[in-house]
Amino acid sequence: MSIAVTPPENRYLDRFGAVLLVVLATVCAQALIDVRDEPVWALFSWSVSGLALVLAVRAGGVRKRWRRAADVVVVVSLASNALLVGAAEAFPAVRSSESIGLLWLVTAALVPVAVARRVLRHRHVTVATVLGAVAAYVQIAVAYSLILQALDTVTSGHLFGEEVSTTVYTYASLETITTLGYGDYTATTDLGRLILVSEALVGQVYLVVFVALIVSRFPVPSADDEAAD
Repeated sequence: MSIAVTPPENRYLDRFGAVLLVVLATVCAQALIDVRDEPVWALFSWSVSGLALVLAVRAGGVRKRWRRAADVVVVVSLASNALLVGAAEAFPAVRSSESIGLLWLVTAALVPVAVARRVLRHRHVTVATVLGAVAAYVQIAVAYSLILQALDTVTSGHLFGEEVSTTVYTYASLETITTLGYGDYTATTDLGRLILVSEALVGQVYLVVFVALIVSRFPVPSADDEAAD
């Protein structure tokens, strides 16, 4: 008599390695490709970013209905942007890639939340824990780069005093969250300074608090273990 085996509800749980790879691919795409006048490349960048959310909610153990909601948001966003890209001649604004879209900011911001939520539930530190922590940290920079690009679009003045390539937003975001502070691109507006300072604060709080919580989960050797050694 054969016994039916029930498949796991979420076989992608804790697979943060895949999430990290997609997040790094997003960083590379946004750091190397100027999508301001290339709507096709913009769509590619958004597709990679959407894939990061799809994988993150599954690896993060989010409930099934929320995973479906994330899938719908990503598919609808990609479909709508694909239609606009296909009609680029009729919509000149799309060709300049001025519209980032609120949905993409939301999806990018939800990735580190979904990952961190799951990582903090790990009772013991594993490779998945470390990969998840790194993925969430890098994704914070991705989210802020989109915020910078959207901010430069909707405000009257240029964020860095002049029009820049879209790759600069990713560069400035990574430079800020890692506190490198080269100073080659500096915000010239009050709101821009506030956003960049907030990213630096978030990045440092993440490293100090979040990483400390993870480190506290490392097993402490008992007296018996030390005696055995």
